[in-house]
Amino acid sequence: MFTNLDSSELRTGLTLAGVIAFRMLGLFMILPVFMLLAADMPGFSPAKAGLAVGVYGLTQAVLQQPFGKLSDRFGRRPVMLVGLALFAAGGVLAALAESMEVLIVGRALQGCGAIAGVALAFAADHTREQNRSVVMAMIGMGIGASFLFSMMISVPLATLLGLNGLFWLTAVLGVLGIFLVLSLPDTKIIREEVLQTSGSSSTVWLFALSVFFLHAVMTLLFVVLPGMLVSSFGFELEFHWRIYVPSMLASVVLVFPLLRKLAARKQEEKSLPLAFLALGVTLGLISLGGSLFMIGILAAVFFLAFNLLEAAMPSVVSRMTGTSGRGRKMGLYTSFQFLGAFAGGLGGGWLLGFAGDVMTLSVAGFVCALWAVVMVVWSRSTQNEQIA
Repeated sequence: MFTNLDSSELRTGLTLAGVIAFRMLGLFMILPVFMLLAADMPGFSPAKAGLAVGVYGLTQAVLQQPFGKLSDRFGRRPVMLVGLALFAAGGVLAALAESMEVLIVGRALQGCGAIAGVALAFAADHTREQNRSVVMAMIGMGIGASFLFSMMISVPLATLLGLNGLFWLTAVLGVLGIFLVLSLPDTKIIREEVLQTSGSSSTVWLFALSVFFLHAVMTLLFVVLPGMLVSSFGFELEFHWRIYVPSMLASVVLVFPLLRKLAARKQEEKSLPLAFLALGVTLGLISLGGSLFMIGILAAVFFLAFNLLEAAMPSVVSRMTGTSGRGRKMGLYTSFQFLGAFAGGLGGGWLLGFAGDVMTLSVAGFVCALWAVVMVVWSRSTQNEQIA
């Protein structure tokens, strides 16, 4: 699977995947149980609880680009260390909170550790162009694995540790991430030609909007699908991992050889509209129901398309912008990633309550298919500008 990577690239990919996975695990395992556990907190209200959940994504989105600029100036590793320290400090503050207001501040402080764009820039700095999408996929797999693992452990851990204990655990995971960053290899930064053209700025925005829609529909799917599995199939929440884990594993097995083939043929960029189209078709078919087996197959296709986009898009962005200002540009990209997750949760929840699960998934599928067309038109327009 990773035979084309040298030892430094493999170590970089695995270590960064661990860093991001530890941080995301600390967040994901809070989400399924937070609304119930926070109900006993002084000053609790649904609005404050919702703010506590959402403020993390807001501070992440706001600070991704500033952290990226700082990493361009002071280096990737120091900025990642500061970000993880802020994440751990926010976990400690939330664990010690005795009111909803303090808990909200703790969650906001956790979000100030906005290192996703810096981590992607570090990965791009330390990998060869032909292997970059595979390393990006490793990081994406770390996020996916942390999500699936959190679904299995969040309820048992919440019962054992309570809300305060869960936040202490997030702080510990942040510290573990610090040790991983300190162990990253000091390989020579890969210097490459800046592929900047008259349309490169436009292309960065194209991918920023693309990752916005990608994470919006991913979040929306998990707003809709759990309830759909329970109401339509009688499949209780504690068994949902039986759908998610096999489908995610199947997508992982398929995505790495696919990425290698696309990179070898220099067809990564051309594959992106097709992947968005696959997302749209899959969401439309999921909305029709069928059987649990069919839902599992469709989920595997969805995750395959998602993981392909999650790996290939930052690889293409890093290649088109070159090394100059890479942290800032990757920060812009990841800002839209977090904004998309926020919009998908908010919009998916509103649409679900207003129109039901079938219509919500259908709308999301239509948006993905429409965006596939936009990507093709936008790319051709940019190419025409370059020729002119």
